[in-house]
Amino acid sequence: MNGAKWVSPLRGALVAALCALFFLLAMGVTLMGSSVYRNTVASATENYGQRTALSYLVNQIRRCAHRTEGVVQLGRFDGADALILSEGEYMTVLYVYDGALRTLYTQPGSGLTAADGEAVLPAEGLTFALEDDLLTLTVTLEGTSYSTSLMPRCGVEEVGEVMA
Repeated sequence: MNGAKWVSPLRGALVAALCALFFLLAMGVTLMGSSVYRNTVASATENYGQRTALSYLVNQIRRCAHRTEGVVQLGRFDGADALILSEGEYMTVLYVYDGALRTLYTQPGSGLTAADGEAVLPAEGLTFALEDDLLTLTVTLEGTSYSTSLMPRCGVEEVGEVMA
C-alpha cells in the first residue's frame, strides 16, 4: 500500500518534467527558426538591391539598342561616370549622384545638372568597362560591387564629358 502512495506524486513530477522539457525544446526551435528567418530576409534584401540595379541598367540599354536611332555611349556627366542612351533628339543619362542611381531624360544642351536627375535606387558607385564591344557594368551597393556584362546590338561608343 505504501508503494501506491508514492506512484501518484512521481507520475505527476514526471509529467511536469516532460512538459518543461517540451517547452524548452519548443523555445529552442523557435529561436533557431527566427535566426534563420532573419538571415533569409537580410539575404533577400541584399539580392533585391543587386538584381534591381543591374536589371534596370541592362533593360535601359536593351530598350535603347532595339530602336533604330538608338546609340549607347559611355562618358562623364557633371563629373560622374555616365551611361548615355541617345534616341534621336533626346538622351537618357544614367549615373550615380548623391548616393543614388539617377536617370535624366533630356535634350542635349538643356543646361540640366546631375542634381536634376530622378533618383531610381540607392547606390554608391557606377563604373563601366568596354572591351571588344563587351560592356561590363559595375554597381556598388552598401560597399559591395556587383557586375554584369552585355553586348548591345547597336555597339557602344566612348565619349568625353556630356552636357545636358
